[in-house]
Amino acid sequence: MGRFARMAAKLVVVLALVGLALLGVTLGFLHSPFFRYPTGDELPPARVNELIWPTIGCPALVYPGGVLEVELDLDGLGGSGDPGLEAWEATITPVREELSGISYSLEPRDVRRGPSRRWPYRGVQEGSEEVWSVAFLVPADAVPELYDLRVEVEAGGGKVSDGQPHAVAVMEDEDDDFTFITLSDIHVHERDNSSLLSRQTNRGISDAGEPLFFYQAIEQVNLIRPDFVLVLGDFIRGQRRPGELEREYERFYQALLELEVPAFLLPGNHDQYINGIDGARWFEENLGPLYYSFDVGGCHFTCLDSYQWPEDDRVVMNKLFFMEPRKWQGQLLDAPAGEGYSAPGAQLSWLEEDLASHADATARIVSMHHDPFTPEGKGFSFINVNYWGIYHTGGGGGGRQELLDLFARFRVDHVFGGHLHTDAVGSLSWRDGEGKTVYSCQTCVYFDEGGWSDHYPGYRLVRVEDGRIVSFSYLDGTASYPFYDGSLPGAEVDLDLLERPALWAEEGEGEGAGAEAVVGSFLAVPVELRGLAVEVQASPEARYEVEGAELVRAVPVPGEADTVLLYLKVSLEAGIPGEAGDRPGVPALKTVAARPA
Repeated sequence: MGRFARMAAKLVVVLALVGLALLGVTLGFLHSPFFRYPTGDELPPARVNELIWPTIGCPALVYPGGVLEVELDLDGLGGSGDPGLEAWEATITPVREELSGISYSLEPRDVRRGPSRRWPYRGVQEGSEEVWSVAFLVPADAVPELYDLRVEVEAGGGKVSDGQPHAVAVMEDEDDDFTFITLSDIHVHERDNSSLLSRQTNRGISDAGEPLFFYQAIEQVNLIRPDFVLVLGDFIRGQRRPGELEREYERFYQALLELEVPAFLLPGNHDQYINGIDGARWFEENLGPLYYSFDVGGCHFTCLDSYQWPEDDRVVMNKLFFMEPRKWQGQLLDAPAGEGYSAPGAQLSWLEEDLASHADATARIVSMHHDPFTPEGKGFSFINVNYWGIYHTGGGGGGRQELLDLFARFRVDHVFGGHLHTDAVGSLSWRDGEGKTVYSCQTCVYFDEGGWSDHYPGYRLVRVEDGRIVSFSYLDGTASYPFYDGSLPGAEVDLDLLERPALWAEEGEGEGAGAEAVVGSFLAVPVELRGLAVEVQASPEARYEVEGAELVRAVPVPGEADTVLLYLKVSLEAGIPGEAGDRPGVPALKTVAARPA
């Protein structure tokens, strides 16, 4: 018996050693540089060139009769000289197709040269600390709309001309009452995008690879017409096949052009992967800065880059059963000892200065992809993923505690985040004990893995009154608003059955010179829609009869004789949501009609 026990013990030891050896080989393989996707260094032509602000991903919010300040980098153009005030020209053209014949020329009022005030790190990164900042006067009669911008300057005997689409939004009024929508984890992806440990449905992706689900989401955002949109990162996936990151980015960009409201974009981890091209560089060269801040009324918004990992950690690798980079969790870097926030990557130092300089703002609101708090203070977006206590992966990056401390110290009101594809809300008290920071994580925009899920495609609709957030959730204080009927907070949802938009508007058969539309909502709360616009046949001086809506403004359509575009605001009562995708609810409906009086 003793001999048998000794043999069994030896066998156990041998098996343990073999197991440890296999585990070591496996872990070594997972962390090795083998099977990396092509990295390359050739990016497509940049869309952000001389005009570096405002951009499509970091727009300017201005007011009729107010001032638009633009930034241009003219370095490397050779003999550009120092152009005076009279050398500058700027034009804005409405994005809305019906008003494309309108164009406003902006009068230059001031010009200076100095550090960029919109790209906190641009001087260090580009090796040049100075850009041209030019202030232009916005006409008092400019229609409140989203605009494309073009700026020209006579310099060094030649002309420099550059532009940005969707870069300027003329707002209705400047106050502390406004609405905005947050979107996160859009994940534009190609068909057949699943791998063994990462299933992705084809739902919402056309046979040609178009992200139809994103276009449908944009339609609802345009119908709500918030004052602006915050997009919290992960626009794409970029990790299934070599080279797909650039293709997905292009599809995302083209869909973004369908938005009729300004969008502030900040990057997630997927957006900065390296797969054929460096996603972080693509973001900067096509969308704008990776982190920045802006103001709306008396409220201060800070947008952060929570994925500051070295290049080697961002390269996508195919390790047979998973395809991902070494790190995908959050990390924010600080300045090296003795250096200020202008040091490369020193985002935490910049954040401290940004919050300190806006301590008297009506509200301080921070947006970032990786939420450092939720769920329940565990901060899953910043810590390693633990596989049975044997293997840890994902990042475990730094900066999480520093963020929590800064937000408590500088009395940040709300932090919006994504990454986890689920809704969660928590809070931490401010250091002075006079308030708290609310942390909200939110669901994704796309259909994720498909099938049964505890989350659904959605968004947060945020209402601000007197500079304070009064609402940011649907029904229960936590959930996101659903994009589709049949989505119920707290319930299991079959994503494959979701088809009916929660909000929609259909053109009706208007009589004579009038117009008609049918507007509906499956949402279980009242909703106000400001994005309905209809054309009627009338002279610009006509009066109008409107049923089922409130007339906001009437704008003559350029190039169309006696055609006027009417902007309408529609208020809908609560609908009755369906219990599932295959069990429709009862929508709240309203027929809207407009005609010349």
